[in-house]
Amino acid sequence: MSDYPTASTPVKRVGLREMCEVNGRRFSRRTGTQQWAEYRPEDSLPPPGRSLDLSLVHHAQGPGEPLHWALFVGPENQPGMVYEVKGDAEFMTYQPPSGPVDVTRSASFSTMYRLAALSEQQAAVVREVADSEVPPRAPNRQSVKENCQGWAVRVIARLVDRGIVPAAKLQMAESMMQPV
Repeated sequence: MSDYPTASTPVKRVGLREMCEVNGRRFSRRTGTQQWAEYRPEDSLPPPGRSLDLSLVHHAQGPGEPLHWALFVGPENQPGMVYEVKGDAEFMTYQPPSGPVDVTRSASFSTMYRLAALSEQQAAVVREVADSEVPPRAPNRQSVKENCQGWAVRVIARLVDRGIVPAAKLQMAESMMQPV
């Protein structure tokens, strides 16, 4: 009997991770990867003061539509706060979080990119920046220059200026933007 997960080992998916147990040993890996890593539950506790992640979340929309982008603050594999703008690109509105949400359970969830580890104080700055960033607006459809993706990039840029997000993550987000 193997002490390492095999193709027939039952796997449980938790958020963006897969977990299993073999002969009393626990293993974890990021969904879609092959390499398992052994862990002990006490090792998986987040370090004090650095327990939250800031992530860029992509959601699928209708055929031919660009991806919807939102920012997510929460512990890995757990519900958290979603910061986003919604609506028609001519008149988008900011949607402050109303409570914790598990974004990975949304039918439209596509993928998530980790931007930074956050302290509670930094998470408060993310909320402050998102709350104050003006949603995209345009007088008519032909004048639309930005959507939720542009708004998310502007928020990320301000968080780079505050030293919360590395500049490389802003460049990554900018490179993923789709035409409006």
